[in-house]
Order: sequence, then structure tokens, then C-alpha cells
Amino acid sequence: MNEISSSSIRDAISKEDDFGHEMRVGNVLRSCSGAVVEHGGTYTDSVTEKPRQFDYRAWLKKQQKRLSLAVECKNLSPTTPLVVCGTSRNENEAFHDLIESRQGTFSEDSLIKYGLSSVTWRVKSANTFYSKGEFVGKSLLRVQADKTTTRSGESEIYDKWAQALSSAVELATAATSLAKHLSTASVFSAVLPVVVIPNGILWKVTYDLDGTMVSDPECVDECAFFVGREIDIGGPKGTPFFQKFTFSHVHFFTLEGLDSFLSAMVRDDNTWDKLFAQTNNAAKISAAYPADPAKA
Repeated sequence: MNEISSSSIRDAISKEDDFGHEMRVGNVLRSCSGAVVEHGGTYTDSVTEKPRQFDYRAWLKKQQKRLSLAVECKNLSPTTPLVVCGTSRNENEAFHDLIESRQGTFSEDSLIKYGLSSVTWRVKSANTFYSKGEFVGKSLLRVQADKTTTRSGESEIYDKWAQALSSAVELATAATSLAKHLSTASVFSAVLPVVVIPNGILWKVTYDLDGTMVSDPECVDECAFFVGREIDIGGPKGTPFFQKFTFSHVHFFTLEGLDSFLSAMVRDDNTWDKLFAQTNNAAKISAAYPADPAKA
């Protein structure tokens, strides 16, 4: 019987390099000034109620605003890049939700809320983070080096962005009680699901409404993909404890794209303010307060 050698193991791992890619993603996250990064861990899937594992979670905070990222890593081969097909974002897709966690006394309709409560705000205007008319992804495919499309790898990509969404659900739920944990009167949270792939293998293809490709495929470092996933982050519907929240998009980044995104969030106040444009451009979607008075 032939025993496997150390060099054989090294060669096999180097070809796949999944963990190496994951560590490189972590390096980008940790290199971001002020970022709090958690590598690996488990959570309970809100749909299956089974334990699942996440790759990374990261948080950025400025004053009373906090960005939470649910990050999944996918190492793709340069011979089968990811192609995102899409079109111009329409008005119904040009939005994102924020969660405000707060402590104090608030009037909600006919209720007076004391202690800890939370509100979902929807930013939907020309100034939203996801502007109308910009490119938005609608379909994903893989292309082989011989220029033929392949459907074999699409399920892997779906699994990764679905896992990012599942991880982000727990982050959104946790955001409803941040005011208590941070000992502040009010804190706003944005929660983004993210998938990171290697450099040079993310492409986008733009179509018009007639189904005509309007330009040559373009190699990019980031791309927003519309999902419109609504979740419940409070108690039962029809009760004062119910609250809903919608993930409008999943973000696909290369390593360089993730680095540029984080740099913009840290250094560019306009980018940060566009994500948290709740003051003039948001409408209340739903509100809730803890079902357990002890949590207030």
C-alpha cells in the first residue's frame, strides 16, 4: 500500500487552497482600522433550527451607527469565474433597511413603550445606498476556460450566499437590543450579507429590458445581487412584539473589492452617511419591544 507523502498533501491543498483564501479574507477584515472581527463559530439557522457554521463576522462603528457584516468565503478557480448577469435597478429594488435599537419612553401608535425597543427603518430615495438605475445582479453562472457555460458550480455559489444570509439573520436579531448592550439611548445598525471570492474572477454582464446585452462582459471587484429577503426579527405577527426586516441585496466582493469597500466605509464619510441616511430618507416599517419585561 502506497502511503501519502507530506509533499502530496501540500500539493493537493495548494491546488484547492480553500483555507488559504479564507485566511486572506480574514487578513483584509483585520486590516480595516477599527474593525472587530470574529473568525468561525456556530449559530442556529432560523429556518431549519439546526446549528450552522459561519466563516467571519465583522463590525464597524462610528458614533451611534454600526455596520455588521456576515462574511462567507468561496475559493473559485480562475478557469471557472463567476459571472453575474443583471440589469438596471428599478425603483422597487432601490432600498435598504436599518434597525434602530433604543432605550427610553416612546409612543408607538396607541402604545407607550418603556425601556428597550427597536424600529426598522427603510431608506428609499435617490440617495439610498442602492440607487435606482445602477447595475443589480439577477442571475449567476460559471464560465469555463473553453468559453462554455457550466451549471455545475452554481449550487456552490447559491449555498454560500444563502449561508451569508442565514448568518446575517442572527446579526439583525441581535441588533434590536444593541442599545442595552452598548449602554446608549439609540444605535442604528446596517446588516449586510457578503460573499468574498479571489481576485480577477468576478464578472458582470448588463442587459437591457428587452434582453439585449448592452456591453461586453466586465471584470469587476464588487457587485450587488438583489434578493429581497424579508425576515421576522420580533415576536408573532399581529402583536406589539412583531418586527420585520428585509435584506435587499447580497454583496459579492473580490479580496481587492472587499478592501476598497471597507476603506471607503472608514475614510469616506459620504459613503458611510449614504448607508445610514435615516434622518431624511427613511420611513418606519415596523417596531417592537421585548416580550419579556425583564429584557427591557
